[in-house]
Amino acid sequence: MEQTNGSSYKAIIYLLTVFFCLFLIHISEVVTSHYHQEGINNIQTSEKQNRPKKKKPTQQTKKIKASVPDTLKQSVDEKIANVDSTNTLKQVKKDDKAFFTELYQNYMAQRTKSSPKQQARTDLVIRYYKKKKDGDRIYKLRELGFYIHERQAVDDFDGYASNAIFYGDSVSKDDLMIIAYHLKQNKVDLQSIKLSKFHDAWKAHSVEIGTDTTALDNAAFTLANLRKLGEDM
Repeated sequence: MEQTNGSSYKAIIYLLTVFFCLFLIHISEVVTSHYHQEGINNIQTSEKQNRPKKKKPTQQTKKIKASVPDTLKQSVDEKIANVDSTNTLKQVKKDDKAFFTELYQNYMAQRTKSSPKQQARTDLVIRYYKKKKDGDRIYKLRELGFYIHERQAVDDFDGYASNAIFYGDSVSKDDLMIIAYHLKQNKVDLQSIKLSKFHDAWKAHSVEIGTDTTALDNAAFTLANLRKLGEDM
């Protein structure tokens, strides 16, 4: 009888021990699962916090976006306008005679305004090497207000007519064009227009009118040639 009771207690203790171990295993799994899930939640929360937030477009940003198409359209319109303007300028470009006529008129208007008493200009001197074949054609430059300083031509050149202009560095393009145009209008056949020998020294403010024997075979300047020369200066 005593042996039977001892075996029963042992069986009960064994079962309780097994149940207790199973309970501990279950508790361990629950705790492990809880901490695992908590770790996942922490990682997800950290990722959300570190993820850059999408900025809502501000009123200024909306204005910039809205203005981009307008800016592009304005740029295209401006380019089209420039092309049209260029084509218009080409169409209305004055012919050579009208160009020099306007240049002459502007010069004379400015001349009248700056010198009401029509005094001779002192900022530029015409040095003229006299030749019989020229007649009084060179002296017509006095009508433009230029002072003409006469020089005697060398005998070797006396048999030629004046065909050249030699100018200094300080002579303006407009003055040179006006002088050449006025000479041409008075039947002077210009075959050479170039810098004088001392263009950057004592002849810088002067225009010489004489003969260039190296240019005798050249064609005389036309109004188109003169205009092109002025544009290239």
